[in-house]
Amino acid sequence: MRAATWATNRDIGAARLSWERATRIADTLPAEDSNRAATRIAPRTMLCGIAFRVHMDVAGDRFDELRELCAAAGDKASLAIAMAGLVIDHAYQARMREASQLASEAWALIESVGDPTLTVGLSFPVIYAKLQCAEWSDVLRWSQRVIDLADGDPSKANFIFGSPLAVALTSRAIARYCLGCPGWADDLRQGLTMARSADPMSYATVVAYVYFAGIPMGVLRSDDSAVREIEDARQIAERSGDDLAVAFTRATLGLALVHLHAAAERDRGHKLLKEVSDVFLHRGHNLSELPILDVYSARERARRGDRDDAIQVMRAAVDDLSRDGRLLLWGIPATGVLVTTLLDRGADGDVAEAQAAIERLAAAPTDGGVGVRDIVMLRLRALMARAHGDETAYRDYRDRYCDMARTLEFDGHLAWAEAMP
Repeated sequence: MRAATWATNRDIGAARLSWERATRIADTLPAEDSNRAATRIAPRTMLCGIAFRVHMDVAGDRFDELRELCAAAGDKASLAIAMAGLVIDHAYQARMREASQLASEAWALIESVGDPTLTVGLSFPVIYAKLQCAEWSDVLRWSQRVIDLADGDPSKANFIFGSPLAVALTSRAIARYCLGCPGWADDLRQGLTMARSADPMSYATVVAYVYFAGIPMGVLRSDDSAVREIEDARQIAERSGDDLAVAFTRATLGLALVHLHAAAERDRGHKLLKEVSDVFLHRGHNLSELPILDVYSARERARRGDRDDAIQVMRAAVDDLSRDGRLLLWGIPATGVLVTTLLDRGADGDVAEAQAAIERLAAAPTDGGVGVRDIVMLRLRALMARAHGDETAYRDYRDRYCDMARTLEFDGHLAWAEAMP
């Protein structure tokens, strides 16, 4: 229990060492010891559960060994924890199809155990994978299940994450606004309020969920208040010594800063995005978020005049997201950045390429309404109409865009719409 408590507090490294030591000790127990199997399974299970926190690889021999032990002992709960660890490992390595498929299998296994604490405690990895794959129906349904089971208890099932409920409220908010459903703003407020009293990793994750997605998607406006919130989370993460939480908050701060108007703030944001991208690449985690960091870093390069190379980076990122079937998450803001940069450059073929990018985003398959995609399409079609000199169509799209921003209460889009001539 002491190591499990460490997992949600500051000394995650000590927890790992404790479980590795327990693994070695358990392996020395005599074969006739009736507790040998359970004693060998327990520390291995927790090592898999926190692997993403300490950049430890779950796939391969480590997971296979634990799966065999669990199968022999009939221990579905421990196997579920290990599978959740493998899910997030796949997601962090940008193996998105594997992450999505295994997330579905892991969720089914978790639910089959029938333990609400286990379901709540393991929710983050499987929901994160579905979120990264833009499978909004699953994100919404699974987040709702966690919220119901947590029953208002912020610390319920905090054996891996300090406040699974705070994270679930925030992931439900993202699914709601991506689908164009109401209620997302209240979810964001509740999630942030709850996370402020939780552990640094929970707070960093919720702040990242709120602003890392919300600002580029145009749901939230980047302003002094948002930057202060992110800076607060960053300072708490740095004091905690949790380098993963630090990376989350630094990436989020970088994205917020490059959406401001002041050149000095945008330059600082550009520097942060480059630093965090290098960290993610060097340490081999959060690779699923790299495309959007690259796109906004390239946008700042284009702002400085290096449009040709910047557009190549944007184009490659959007192509990769399309191939991975992820246009309906990071592909939405990435397409917007690519289109606006192409139209700003205005070289031969740029308008045609921008039009093709818009149509590819419009054709991305979905299992339901996608409010964020739809509102972005109105904005981009307005810009295309202006590029073609069609003022009537431009005004029509612009006015519909502004109306939709008000209806959905997307402050970021409302600001962009009001700035359109």
